[in-house]
Amino acid sequence: MPVSFKRSLSLLLKNEPIILPTDTVYGLVCRYDSKSAVEKIYKLKKRTRKKPLILLGYNWKALKIFVSVETLHATSQLQKLVQQWPGPLTIILPASKHVPKFLNNDFKTVGVRVPKNKFLLKLLKQCPAQVLASTSANLSGKSDLRPQKELLKKIKLFIKAEKGEMSLKPSKIIEIRNNKIVRLRR
Repeated sequence: MPVSFKRSLSLLLKNEPIILPTDTVYGLVCRYDSKSAVEKIYKLKKRTRKKPLILLGYNWKALKIFVSVETLHATSQLQKLVQQWPGPLTIILPASKHVPKFLNNDFKTVGVRVPKNKFLLKLLKQCPAQVLASTSANLSGKSDLRPQKELLKKIKLFIKAEKGEMSLKPSKIIEIRNNKIVRLRR
């Protein structure tokens, strides 16, 4: 195993957020089940709690527990969307009781995504529940193309992307609301 993989996993398991490449932009990730790690992300980004983090999962099976799919009547629509994974699509769905309250600040929804990045997928496979909490690695309100120096100084691990590894475009965000697909971004 490469050193960066071992170090990434070790830091995540010790409730430390890290910055790594995804298939879209750099992600600031942490354990989804660690209140202290989630709080660190909000503090690092200077992010309001009105903006919840999303869950990155190894696959749809890993993410299913966090969404209340039975409340959706649009299961065929959801299946079509899920078939676009892994890839740059975040789906907003009703949150289940398995989403920790500190993670989404009692939002009734949760964003979920399966990224298309080999390193990140390998890491997700080794994490608890094969899921991480995530957001873009930038200070709130700043460009998400690259992490700002102020943020990099406060993080214990930054894994630099290889050329062409990221699209440098944020994921498309879709919500299924009242049996309709609503595009929230792109």
